[in-house]
Amino acid sequence: MPDFIDKYIRAGKSIPLFYYIRETLFNLIPRSLLARRRKRILRGWEQRPDADEIRERVDFYCPLKEPFPLSDNAVALKDIRPGKFLSRYAYDAQRSLRYWPGDVKVDFQHGDIWENPDTPTLMKGRRLDGKNEGNAVILNLDRIRHFLRPKDTVPFEEKIPKLFFRGDIFNKPARIRFFEQWADNPLFDLGDTCPHTPSRWAARPVSVPEHFKYRFILALEGYDVASALQWIMASGCVPVMTRPTVEGWLMHSRLVPGKHYIEIAPDFSDVGEKIAYYAAHPDEAEAIARESRRWAERFFNPERERIISLLVAERYLSLAQQNPRRP
Repeated sequence: MPDFIDKYIRAGKSIPLFYYIRETLFNLIPRSLLARRRKRILRGWEQRPDADEIRERVDFYCPLKEPFPLSDNAVALKDIRPGKFLSRYAYDAQRSLRYWPGDVKVDFQHGDIWENPDTPTLMKGRRLDGKNEGNAVILNLDRIRHFLRPKDTVPFEEKIPKLFFRGDIFNKPARIRFFEQWADNPLFDLGDTCPHTPSRWAARPVSVPEHFKYRFILALEGYDVASALQWIMASGCVPVMTRPTVEGWLMHSRLVPGKHYIEIAPDFSDVGEKIAYYAAHPDEAEAIARESRRWAERFFNPERERIISLLVAERYLSLAQQNPRRP
């Protein structure tokens, strides 16, 4: 097996070419057929043993209860396509939305989350700042980047008891501040992988599986969610992070400090103390890694994820002051 394919498999990544072929083929299926498939998928979901979890997550992603008007920028479902929107966002949105007629309109946002919208909008996440949070209706977008299922075969006791990070820190003030404070600490192994504007902490990029040699993995937010957090949680390593300010399909605001991750102060002042403590108490650290992995595994059931995605879309569309035609 070629080395690069092996690395994709161990990282739990989709090979981009295969992803784009698969999504292109999905978009060729007639919407009328998908509408019938939607009815089959959703038939009897309330009798499933995990119905309570499905209901809880649908409420989390789409807290809307009352009808609402769409904005003047609303777009028809058929127009959510590559070229008009970022391709991965468009393809992933259609995984939930092609089950309805193409002329139905929605408010849709792609890319990073800078602020919550004034109108209920389908998007990747929401900012946890108390402003219009209920208007951010979450879909699982950019899945190929944010949702991996890695294969971590390194026993916890054999992992290096250091805090590890490799990533781009260019134009990310929080990450730069972290490096300035802690890059020289012997309990830390930090490297900046930005290829265009290398800093004094420049380091080569490493694959996802190479992270698993370390016990603690830093997950700092960039422009919005920390894109590595899901696969860190799905590994056998311990996520180290500040309390989330943005949440997405992973349900970041439901994560419990000290249970699912090691929480560090927003000014990073206590990181050295926290890592020293958990390095000296490996049983406690391993318990966090175990609970973290258990949380990530909630999102590995394809049938349940599809049901939840369709129910989120259905609730949004039913309240958007337009009743989608039911073929």
